[in-house]
Amino acid sequence: MIKVGVLGVGHLGKIHLKCLMELGQRFEVVTFFDPSTEMAKAAMDLTGLMPSHSVDHLLDQVDAVIIASNTATHFELANKCIRAFKHVFIEKPVCVDMQEAKALLRLAQEAGVIVQIGHVERFNPVFTTALPHIKTPKMIVCHRLSPVNDRGMDVSVVMDLMIHDIDLVLHLTKASPRKILAYGIPWRGKELDVAHVTMEMDNGTSVHLYASRIHSTSVRTMQLLMSDQMIELDFMNHQWRKLSAVQPLPGADWIAVDKGNAIVEELAAFAHSIEKNKTPQVTLEDAIKSLEVALTIGSRCDQSLFSNRPENFETFLQ
Repeated sequence: MIKVGVLGVGHLGKIHLKCLMELGQRFEVVTFFDPSTEMAKAAMDLTGLMPSHSVDHLLDQVDAVIIASNTATHFELANKCIRAFKHVFIEKPVCVDMQEAKALLRLAQEAGVIVQIGHVERFNPVFTTALPHIKTPKMIVCHRLSPVNDRGMDVSVVMDLMIHDIDLVLHLTKASPRKILAYGIPWRGKELDVAHVTMEMDNGTSVHLYASRIHSTSVRTMQLLMSDQMIELDFMNHQWRKLSAVQPLPGADWIAVDKGNAIVEELAAFAHSIEKNKTPQVTLEDAIKSLEVALTIGSRCDQSLFSNRPENFETFLQ
């Protein structure tokens, strides 16, 4: 059994603790650490576990670590974990910039430890159920909208929400953006709260992404247009459907999917990678590609605040 600890027990960290405890056949949840006494006490009350008094104290007790702290701390914590030869699961986004992410990759390769990144939508039952039916999409349209929430405000909406769809697009197309046009605005603070993006992938796929965290309701949808059919995914309502362009289905019914728990599934996959010494399903390399696109989109959105010139529609990754 894998002895595991959690670094950062805010909202998401407590969810990880609960999910790890559901995986009692795979993980032994040993301890956790959070510099906030209030957060640590809440997690202790929830789990009955005693918190560690430092990161080093936690590392002395575990084989693997879940990093669920705020993004700005990811590099420092992951660096320390990997240098202690611990397997690491890092919540998305992996780091704040490419320099940190690439440094972690070099370190992980040298240490020979498993590093998985928390791009949880890869494990969403709606996505995994529909995936076998998705063949070479010509256009992908994603909407990821959320009501006002104080969580995740340390990063832009691109890094907070849109990065989920960026990861799915890169995974589905196995391609890189050739051109990016992006617009966005901050509304509640200095970070972007709304972003609208059009990308042309180097395999010809057209991608349209819209993300907002000031919307009236929650929406998480994806449309994939192929040569003879369209697949629609509704992540919020746990359903999907397939529409034929050749023989349209009259009022094609949505197919309900068991809600499941994608975080439990991704943590189970992390355990499997450790047990079998296998490459994780969401690698650090995958996360670096998604981060690079997200950072470029953020930069283009920043430019769009000051200029609406065609120069913003630039060649990317060439």
